[in-house]
Amino acid sequence: MNDLIVKEEKACWKTIGVWGREEPRCPKLKEVIHCRNCDVFTQAGRDLLERDLPEGYKGEWSKVLVEKKEEELLGTMAVVIFRIQGEWLALPAETFAEVVEAGIIHTVPHCQKMALLGVINVNGEIQLCISLERHLGLSPDKTSKNNDQGSYGRMLVVNKDGEQWVFPVDEIHGIHLVYPDLFQNVPVTVAKAKTTFTKGIFRWEDKYVAILDDDLLIYSLTRSLQ
Repeated sequence: MNDLIVKEEKACWKTIGVWGREEPRCPKLKEVIHCRNCDVFTQAGRDLLERDLPEGYKGEWSKVLVEKKEEELLGTMAVVIFRIQGEWLALPAETFAEVVEAGIIHTVPHCQKMALLGVINVNGEIQLCISLERHLGLSPDKTSKNNDQGSYGRMLVVNKDGEQWVFPVDEIHGIHLVYPDLFQNVPVTVAKAKTTFTKGIFRWEDKYVAILDDDLLIYSLTRSLQ
């Protein structure tokens, strides 16, 4: 049967097979019904996949893949984008431990700390739950639900220097890669956030996102609760 395959362009399935029009038709069609069920067609596919690579092909693609990887590693920064009220914010992805469903926040008696909402159970451990909205001085969004009543979407858990902090957010986009060189000055749309904690602004879709200084943010939160 191999003599039916002289050249690739003269393959039997293209001439006397189901994809061809020459006569007489392949006698094996009565048995296999379709060329894809034929051992000749199967073997031709294997030969195509197992054929030797053209000279220089492997080296050329290796160079392309390495250059792309180096470009991504040198200029990018992974951040997690989330929304609080009407502000889109971001923190370095390495600081995040997990995302959890909103749980019951238990207030701490006789505690008047502005940023502290209370404590919350996260995977069996009691963690401090803070309000980035209050700490950053974000103005309430009149179109959103009143978060002071406990109407939160998700909770983000961050881990910094061995300490964990939990804070509620209204929406989470996920991980995004940004180029630090493309950071812009703080525009009017995010000027409500304390610029002290903002180390850059970048454009994402049709929005401006403020990337927060995680070191300064965690330090200031710790100081505010002392």
